[in-house]
Amino acid sequence: MTVIDAHTHIFAPAQRDARAAIAERDRTFAEMYGDPAAKMATVGELREAMASAGVDRAVVAGFAFSHPEDIAAQDEAILAAAAESAGALVPFPTLNPALPGWRAVAEELLGRGARGFGELRPANQGWDPLGPAAHELCDLAAAHGAVLLWHTSETVGHSYPGKCGGISAEELCRLASAHPGTRMIAAHQGAGLPFFVQMPEIRSALANVWFDTAASSLLYDEASIARLVGLAGAERVVFGSDYPLLLPGRQLHRIRASLQGEAAEAVCGRTAANLLSDTRTR
Repeated sequence: MTVIDAHTHIFAPAQRDARAAIAERDRTFAEMYGDPAAKMATVGELREAMASAGVDRAVVAGFAFSHPEDIAAQDEAILAAAAESAGALVPFPTLNPALPGWRAVAEELLGRGARGFGELRPANQGWDPLGPAAHELCDLAAAHGAVLLWHTSETVGHSYPGKCGGISAEELCRLASAHPGTRMIAAHQGAGLPFFVQMPEIRSALANVWFDTAASSLLYDEASIARLVGLAGAERVVFGSDYPLLLPGRQLHRIRASLQGEAAEAVCGRTAANLLSDTRTR
C-alpha cells in the first residue's frame, strides 16, 4: 500500500534563518513562527520524517505569506524539492490573490509542475474567499486539474497560533457548490463541515471536497477520525500530519488504531492517490 501524507510544510533554509526578519513584516507568520521554538522544516528533514514513518509520497504545501518576495522564495523551494524527489513530493505552492498579477504567478507555477495550491488562508492575506479572485482561482484550478488546500478551523474551543484566518465552513460550502469541477481539501477535518454531509443537499454540494486529518490529535479525541470516516466516507478522507507540527509516524499509528482494513488503506493512501491524479487524463 502506498502511504501518502496529504498535508506537510517546508521552508527554504534561508527563510528559517531569516525568521525574525520575516516576522517583522508578516503578521500571520509572526503569530505562527515568530517564536524560535516553533518548528520550521526543510525538505531534508521532511524526507527523513517520511522515511522514518514509512510515508511514500507527501503533499508539500506553502505558507500564506503576504509579501511577494516571501511567496516567491518558498515557492522556489517547494518546486525544487518536488523536482528532485522523483515523484515523492507533490508541490502545492502558495499564492496571494490579494496581490496584483497573482494569476500570472499561478499560471507560471502550474506550468512548472504545481499540482495544487495551499494552504490557502484568505482572511490572513486580505482577500474574500467568495470574491472574484476566489472564483477565478477555482476556475483556473479546475482547468488545470489542480487541487486547492484550504485552511479551515473550528469556531469554538481553545485558541492556538494560526487558528483563524482561513475559510469558514459556510464559505467553503458555498464556494464548492459554485465550482463543482474544482477539487478541494478542507484541512483539519473541515471545521465541523463533515457533520452536515448528513443533509442530502450538502452532501451533493460537497461532492468535490475532501477532508484531511492534519493536526487532529491536537484538536479532537481519539475517536474523531473514525467518526469523520463514518460521516464523509473513507473515499473523502485523506491522511495529513501537518508536519513538522506533528510527526507523520505517530499520526499514522493513530489512524490505524481507529480504522480497519479497506477504510484504513483508503485514508492512509488510496483516496489521496485518486485525488492527486490529473483529472485531464481520466
